[in-house]
Amino acid sequence: MVTGAATWTGGRLIQRLEAHPDVEVIAVDELSPTVEFDSPMHELEIDELDFAHFFLDVQPHVLVHLQAIDRAAILGREKSHSRVVMGARGLFGALERCTEIEKVVMKSDSVFYGSGPRQPSILNEDTTPKRTTSAYSLSIRDVERLLGEVALDIPHVTFTTLRFAPIIGTEIGNILSRYIQLPVVPTLLGYDPRIQVIHEQDVVSALLHAVARPVPGTFNIAADGQLYLSRVLRLGRRLPQPLLPRQHRAALRALGMFGNRFPGSLEQYLRYGRFMDTTRMKESFGWKPQLTARQAVLTAYGRVTAPGIAG
Repeated sequence: MVTGAATWTGGRLIQRLEAHPDVEVIAVDELSPTVEFDSPMHELEIDELDFAHFFLDVQPHVLVHLQAIDRAAILGREKSHSRVVMGARGLFGALERCTEIEKVVMKSDSVFYGSGPRQPSILNEDTTPKRTTSAYSLSIRDVERLLGEVALDIPHVTFTTLRFAPIIGTEIGNILSRYIQLPVVPTLLGYDPRIQVIHEQDVVSALLHAVARPVPGTFNIAADGQLYLSRVLRLGRRLPQPLLPRQHRAALRALGMFGNRFPGSLEQYLRYGRFMDTTRMKESFGWKPQLTARQAVLTAYGRVTAPGIAG
């Protein structure tokens, strides 16, 4: 079962899973798919009782939970929070009664750590996150806590949590990818944050690896290397426009390309940056992204097409 199947990541993951004739995919989401796939789509709200009944009827062997995502621009802040936290509560409650489940893979986010001036320069999986005002950061922390509690109750199931760096690419169409594509990019005056990213195709590859080779634990997932935001924009031949914070927020709203709000978590990231240690990803999880941070940025701008990566 893949929740969050309507997302770009969900659709591409399902396409790759469908290539295996012995795999049956059950796609679940409340929205229409962004990417077409052949598996049946079940339009269900995961924080409703109907979904829990459906989950227990289906009895999946593997759960890939991709729906811990910020959909405030689509659903509104309160409803998005309900889908993330209450949806996870209902889903994980059903997990405890599912007799066939063998492994669970959850897509989390580096926003778990937050961003701020007192943040450690390097974040590992054991770093205690700092206080944050970001609703999405709080939601992600709640979901990971809930998953940890369930994992203690059903120790025979393998739980893998992947904390992804911000995703960029030409297809995914998320806010960060659209932001760096602007010909003139509003930036915050006096700030040049360290940017750590991962390419969209490497995200799908990491999820497939987790499904095929389950390793219990939580892992930071990011491309090798780091870039300052100014360098990212130079690689894309974009022109930065430094602005004061109030002007910066107003400029983003005026552009009209981010819906009614620019996520607070992303605004903090573009001010303070964030950098995760990925040692466990390579040594324990046993996987490494194909593209470095620089290659991911160049590919996202369409300046290069990396071998084995769809352009």
